[in-house]
Amino acid sequence: MTKHVDLPMIIRSSKAGGFIRTNASFADKVGFSLKEISEKPLLDWVIIEDRALLIDLLEGKIEDCYIRHRTKDGNFIKLIARISERQESDCLILARSINAKAQRKHLGNNSEEANVKSTLHEIAHIVEAQNPGYKCSILLLEDGHFVKGAGPSLPEDYNYAIDGFAIGPTVGSCGTAIYWNIPVIVCDIQKDPLWLPFAELAKKADVHACWSHPFTSKSGRVLGALALYSPEPRTPTVEQLELLKAIAGMTGLAVERGRAEEALRIKHEQALELENQLRQAAKMEALGVLAGGIAHDFNNVMASILANSELSLLILDKFPDQEEKIEVELKLNEIITASHRAGNFCKQMLSYAGRGKAEKKQSEIGELISEIDSLVQAALSKKTVLQFDLEEKPTFVIGDENQLLQVIMNLITNAAESIGNNEGRIVLSSKVEDYTVDALEKLSPNDDLPAGPFVRLTVTDNGSGIDTETKIRLFDPFYTTKSSGRGLGLSAVKGIIKMHGGVIYLKSELSKGTSFTVLLPAVKSDDLKEIQLSIDDDSSVQKAGKRILFADDEPALLLAIPEALKHYDYDVVKAADGQEAVDLFCHSPESFDCVVMDYNMPRLNGREAAERIFAVNQAVPIILISGNSNTGINDDFDETILSASLQKPVAIGQLVETIEISITNKHK
Repeated sequence: MTKHVDLPMIIRSSKAGGFIRTNASFADKVGFSLKEISEKPLLDWVIIEDRALLIDLLEGKIEDCYIRHRTKDGNFIKLIARISERQESDCLILARSINAKAQRKHLGNNSEEANVKSTLHEIAHIVEAQNPGYKCSILLLEDGHFVKGAGPSLPEDYNYAIDGFAIGPTVGSCGTAIYWNIPVIVCDIQKDPLWLPFAELAKKADVHACWSHPFTSKSGRVLGALALYSPEPRTPTVEQLELLKAIAGMTGLAVERGRAEEALRIKHEQALELENQLRQAAKMEALGVLAGGIAHDFNNVMASILANSELSLLILDKFPDQEEKIEVELKLNEIITASHRAGNFCKQMLSYAGRGKAEKKQSEIGELISEIDSLVQAALSKKTVLQFDLEEKPTFVIGDENQLLQVIMNLITNAAESIGNNEGRIVLSSKVEDYTVDALEKLSPNDDLPAGPFVRLTVTDNGSGIDTETKIRLFDPFYTTKSSGRGLGLSAVKGIIKMHGGVIYLKSELSKGTSFTVLLPAVKSDDLKEIQLSIDDDSSVQKAGKRILFADDEPALLLAIPEALKHYDYDVVKAADGQEAVDLFCHSPESFDCVVMDYNMPRLNGREAAERIFAVNQAVPIILISGNSNTGINDDFDETILSASLQKPVAIGQLVETIEISITNKHK
């Protein structure tokens, strides 16, 4: 995983805590202008509880600290501050923002790093105390480079210069000692070729001899080197060499223990993170099982309501026109519309729980958004205004309407939460634009998107905005800024968009708002499908005389759907379960034109019954209907067995159309 590093914030401060100057990155983070920041001392901007820490930092008592700096929106930003350069009257502070999780990690790291560094500083002081006038340095090895462990008496410029330098066979005393894992004695730095790159630096530090001893782990792996610097050219005594060897052994133990503790801490954090992810996955699995069970029963009920309502319309159609009939038709159509909405709600629930299946079709964006308006308006605060800026001409995409509705509603909900109880504005806009391959690659480098027209949907708000740390992780699985169990995560949103061949990206500034943009491939005008003729038009579909085997264990559906199909001149044979369907079919396998069955039935389920029917006569199309989800139906079958699958509640018209298409395709 690539570690993201944001731009450093640089502050020049007096040792008394006054602002001298800062850079634009710092001003952007806190929301104030450079002029506004300079009007107060640095200490005044930091909350009272953290000022003592900042004073200790400015006075050189600590190397870094965690502070909270006030921001323009009345909150505060959490910073890690470190002195980069110290002069007589002022100092240069480097700061980086951290989120709450990074703060805990930083504090945890500090406790372990502080223990190791404190030990290394104590070791260095012991060595220097036993060798008055000498300076001790402890360098750690990380990825083939020096990392400062301790050098309390050496100038900061010197420590800074060698920190991060690569070791090698002829790199000073320590670099050479680490490389070869042997003690290296340099009696005169200015004359020794090992020190040629650092001779001038050593001269400024007033060190003229360096004796270095590597230290290792218990297994013999080199961890770093301990060095003793002499104020003049000199050869070490036997006692000094023995001291170096003994102290190097002790240093190796201290470093190894510190790293083991750090590794244990990281492992523990990873275990906790994995545990959280597994817990979340278990919740989603449980939700999926619950949603699947509810959806099955709920969709059966809605399918019965829908079938009986449509059947009532068909029966009503035979009566002469009269005012009462028109009124009844209106009421029945309202019931049918409500049934479809309820079915769509169930599909959304299954999709959120990970049990849904995309049913892609040609959809007009304007019509989709019109469905959202009333639903979203009711959920928005009265202080929040929702505005639309939509493409004037009809705009089509190929997609699953329920999933696309989920995406748009989720983005609007997120925008509303960003605004909170404040007065705010959310704008949903759409536009069709042509994108080149280069333009798409800049927006989504990891996706190979083809050039062409895309529908650009943008949800913009003037809410609180999103900080850098959150933006980095916003599309990560399981990451959320919502309270537990609320809303569709943006990783799921991104997954839906990607499944539709699109891309999602955002722009956001703290205190200024956020803009999410979704690009979806637009249907080119030449590819737009003609609206199919209504199946009620007898000229479009020849249904007379066709024999259908219909099987469902739900009594209301077993009564209503066959009765409705008879109004389309089908001869329907009914079965109450999978076994009865197989028995009826096997009794006269050549007499049926199509088989329509529920997926979940007793004795034999839809899959088992379909396999047995297919084995008897492969020329008869088989359609399965599920009250749960189409997910898994197609996966269970050889593609040659199943002609189509539908999800309850199914409109009679849709069922008739599917039957006719399946029969036609089988006879091609």
